[in-house]
Amino acid sequence: MFGDLLTTLWNNLPAALLLSRAVIVPLSFTVHEVAHALVGTLLGDPTPRESGRLTLNPLRHVESLGVITGVLIGVGWSRPTPIRPHRMRLCDPVGGLLTVLAGPLSNLGLALAGQAAFDALALQPTYPWSGWPVPADFLTVLVRFNLTLALLNALPLFPLDGYALIRFALPLRAAAWWERASGWTTAVLGVALFLMLMLPPTLLVMVLGPPVRWGIKALLGW
Repeated sequence: MFGDLLTTLWNNLPAALLLSRAVIVPLSFTVHEVAHALVGTLLGDPTPRESGRLTLNPLRHVESLGVITGVLIGVGWSRPTPIRPHRMRLCDPVGGLLTVLAGPLSNLGLALAGQAAFDALALQPTYPWSGWPVPADFLTVLVRFNLTLALLNALPLFPLDGYALIRFALPLRAAAWWERASGWTTAVLGVALFLMLMLPPTLLVMVLGPPVRWGIKALLGW
């Protein structure tokens, strides 16, 4: 009886989805933050190296709560990589913009790499749920999570990349006002994350599914 109960729980647990995310989430966050660090360093800013962020060690980039929410609901966050555009060889706006853009672009690159792996291995996207994950499950989660991460970072909310892009693009006085507004943008982001944690999974899919599906359709044709 006990064995039957464990079998029933295993078959109903989204193990394939959770295990796939447990691998893909920290990998994606690490690539995202290393992209920021690498571009900033190449442009002459020693801050990422000084802060120990020019490394592929996930422990230097991930936050435990951000990884947990990423695994559970498919949306999370990592530790922002510090940059100082005034230390770069380029002027502040250009260097800052390029460094910030590197993060979301790296996630788009991972999504495209996942699609290339599908084609090379002659696999099809799946809907990971129960059982042990197979390669197609990992690739599906890789593509979907990285597109979600890129779309999420387009939002103009602190500390997302969209907020930083606007700050670097604005003239000095407007940028100072935008920095003062960071508090309420963070509040909006916090409320949104809280609601996502509270929403039933089916309703969460209804909210997040359309933009992610649009991105996948536009970029990959799924």
